[in-house]
Amino acid sequence: MTAMTTLPAAGSATSYGYLVDMVERYFHFVDTYDLEGVLSCFTEDAVVTVQSAHSVHDGRDTSIRQMYEDLFAAYPKHMRHIHFRHVADPDNGRVASQFTVELTDTEGAEVRLTNCNFFYLENGRFKRMYVYMSDGENVLH
Repeated sequence: MTAMTTLPAAGSATSYGYLVDMVERYFHFVDTYDLEGVLSCFTEDAVVTVQSAHSVHDGRDTSIRQMYEDLFAAYPKHMRHIHFRHVADPDNGRVASQFTVELTDTEGAEVRLTNCNFFYLENGRFKRMYVYMSDGENVLH
């Protein structure tokens, strides 16, 4: 993971590197159970849609916070996002990322998923995020 660059000016385009760095920074925070770091990647009015589970989490400080609190509590032993492939659209502040997820729950059961997330940024932060999980357990309730 590279160091995060300064947030772009309001209304300006973001670079390809910024978009990829933002996504990898976000997953670093998830993998290190850094809730405040995770939330710092989102706008206050962000919406996360887990499309494969038909669930919507609206609001960074309420529903999205709760979603990550639940995720961290359910998989406290191991969480790792690896093997990234990114496609970014700097002119529109969008990035799609495919990756592998490894998780270990409270009982020691392991979960391995291949996911794809679509990120839409506003002023350098995630305004909308869509999550598509491979067949398997829905880890974001």
